[in-house]
Amino acid sequence: MLTTSSRVCAFLLVATLLVSCGMAVRPAETFLTARDDFSEALRWQDCSGAGRYLAAEYQSELPDSGQSDEDLRVVGVQPQSVEFGEDHRSAETVTLLEYYRLPSVVVKKHRLRQQWSYRQDDRLKSGSWQITSPFPRLP
Repeated sequence: MLTTSSRVCAFLLVATLLVSCGMAVRPAETFLTARDDFSEALRWQDCSGAGRYLAAEYQSELPDSGQSDEDLRVVGVQPQSVEFGEDHRSAETVTLLEYYRLPSVVVKKHRLRQQWSYRQDDRLKSGSWQITSPFPRLP
C-alpha cells in the first residue's frame, strides 16, 4: 500500500514525464524562425550567417563566401511561400530576392526556390533546418 508521500511523488513523476513529452520539438514549428533568420542574413549580406543554413556541399556557392562578388548588393528579401512535405521534415520555399550589381543601380528581381530539410543527428537533441539545394548564380 502506498503512503500519501509516495502517491504525490508518483503523481509528480508521471506529470513531469507527460509535460516533457509535450515539449518535444516539432520541426515544422521551428522552420519559420530558420527561414526568417536566413532571409535576414541575406538581406544584410551576412554570408557567414546565411551560410550556416546551407548544406556543406553548397556553402561555397553563396555570393561572397568563396567567390568574389563584391558588386552584388541585396536590397530586399521577401519570403513568399512555403510548402511542407508529408513528414514536415522537408519544405520547399519561394523567396523574392531583389538586388543590383554595381556600377548599375537597376534593381533586379529573382524568385529563389529552395529545398529545406530538417536534419537531426541525435534523437535526444533537437535538429536544425538546412538548405539542400544550391544557391543560384544571380545574373
